[in-house]
Amino acid sequence: MLPASTGNLSTSLRNFYANNYKIKGRIPNDVGNLSSLLDIDLPGNNLVGLIPTSIGNLRDLQRFNLSSNKFTGFIGDLICKLQHLGDIYLGQNQISGSLPNCLGNITSLREIHLGSNKLSSNIPPSLGNLQDLVVLHLSSNNMVRNWKSKVCNKDGSIDESILK
Repeated sequence: MLPASTGNLSTSLRNFYANNYKIKGRIPNDVGNLSSLLDIDLPGNNLVGLIPTSIGNLRDLQRFNLSSNKFTGFIGDLICKLQHLGDIYLGQNQISGSLPNCLGNITSLREIHLGSNKLSSNIPPSLGNLQDLVVLHLSSNNMVRNWKSKVCNKDGSIDESILK
């Protein structure tokens, strides 16, 4: 289990790795106090509940990997506060709702992995603003495909397999 509080963890912690440790429970909201955190890597555990809104306080976060857990709820605009974020890995959870339109404002994004969730609605056209985006993985969701002209490779092509 994760500790109920991050009080014992230093605010100078830069990387938090716990891959496939079978950790159970929720991420405490205190995680937002780890102001120097650059990388959260917690895939393949049994983490549940909502992604804490305090994640939005981690202004220097560059990599966010919570894939292969049991998170529910919405992504929400909290992710858009992470202006240095390069990679988002939230695939293989039970996240629902739509992608926030402000996601297209995180110009440092290179990889977005959100496959195998319960996402629905339109894909925000603002994702077309992401000049450095090299991976957009949205397969096994219920996304609407009316965005081809807005999100494409620099040569104008797109791999439609991301929306299976």
